Amino acid sequence: MKLKIISLVGSVFLFSMMGSVCVAEPEVISLARACALARENSPQIMAQKYALESAEARLSEAKYYWTPKFELKSQFGPMPKTSDITDSEDDIWSRVGEAWGFTTRNYLDFWFPIFTSTKVYHTHELAKIGLKVEKLRGENERISVEYDVSRAYIGLQLANAAKDVLKEAEGYVERIEKEYAHLVETGSSEVKETDQYRIDIAKANLLRLKNMLSSKRDYAERALSVHTKLELPIAVEEMNFDQGQPVMKPFEAVLLLARENRGDLKLLAEAEAAAALESKIEWLNWWPDLVVAGEVYYKFSNAVPKLENDNFFLKDGYNGRGFAIGFMLKWNLDPVRQVFKVRQADAKAEKMRAQRELATAGIELEVAEQYQTAANAFANIEITHKSRRSAKRFLTHELLAYEAGEGKVNDLISSLTTYIEQRTMYLQALHDYSVALVKLQKVTGVPDISELLAQ
Repeated sequence: MKLKIISLVGSVFLFSMMGSVCVAEPEVISLARACALARENSPQIMAQKYALESAEARLSEAKYYWTPKFELKSQFGPMPKTSDITDSEDDIWSRVGEAWGFTTRNYLDFWFPIFTSTKVYHTHELAKIGLKVEKLRGENERISVEYDVSRAYIGLQLANAAKDVLKEAEGYVERIEKEYAHLVETGSSEVKETDQYRIDIAKANLLRLKNMLSSKRDYAERALSVHTKLELPIAVEEMNFDQGQPVMKPFEAVLLLARENRGDLKLLAEAEAAAALESKIEWLNWWPDLVVAGEVYYKFSNAVPKLENDNFFLKDGYNGRGFAIGFMLKWNLDPVRQVFKVRQADAKAEKMRAQRELATAGIELEVAEQYQTAANAFANIEITHKSRRSAKRFLTHELLAYEAGEGKVNDLISSLTTYIEQRTMYLQALHDYSVALVKLQKVTGVPDISELLAQ
């Protein structure tokens, strides 16, 4: 029996050691590392990379427009023989093997542009703008993904920090409950039976906060894994509680950065240039194109006798081979449709100019709003830091008074609730300022958040 007990203890110890070896703590990921992983793995960024490849292909297509174009047309099929003109339709169908032959026609056409009234040149320039637009969109997608990753990362930091706050609060509630039991045992006159109810309510409130915090943490963790493809659970760095929070540059400097870097302003500028080019191309469609055209053909039919006297006036439509080349003028003469197409292109160009002007004003308002949001969040850090310190002193005073049998439990619970609220508000202020900075980076379009901060 003793040996069995020793064996069981050894097995449990070995199992626990194996568990401690196999279950490794997840690697702590920095925000910079999370953003780097998102740039590599985000489906949003990958989709934009394929859009960029498509734009590069369109540019190559426009670049090689000058290469010769070929078109092959081939035809093969049965045909009644015409050797005996006295054969009727019934004769042809009754003697299928003898009365039917075949015919084939094959044409290889090609053409090579010589002069296109600069339409090809402008089409190539339009494709260059398309490539530039996709690159700008890629940069915008990168900033958007990094904003989503940063927001989830900071939210996960907040959840972890708030978890420590709740743990501390649970320790205070346990301490209060033990002191209450001690005062009841000693028969203190300041203690009432209803004090236990207030303690139970405080414990229930903490449990509700704990459940809500757990769900928010899970959501932030899953949101972070969407772009980074990190496996759960994800370990992040602790929130920075240092009072030396980074200070933003003056508003005018930040607004100037937005005018220089904002991606959609650049996109609108390129869209305006593209609309102007499209209008010019439509106008150029009034003019003809000159091309070198040629054809190589081969025709054969065993159902039709070959024409022996093939000359300029009489050509064999079923047998023969040949080659032809020459200049060809291509001119699309559709004046009514072309007039309205030019008018549509001109109207689109004017529309893009107006939209760009309106968007510029709207973007400046957005930057101003987000800058003020960040400034308010920065001010709240100092305010909540002071109120949190006062709440801690208030809790300490009430706790000591209650332990001395002079305080009331409702005052102690009230001070504890205030302390939890103020600590949570301080964490929220740190979170809001960090999120406001990354949001300001997004609305200004700067590649790195350090460009928004005063040195």
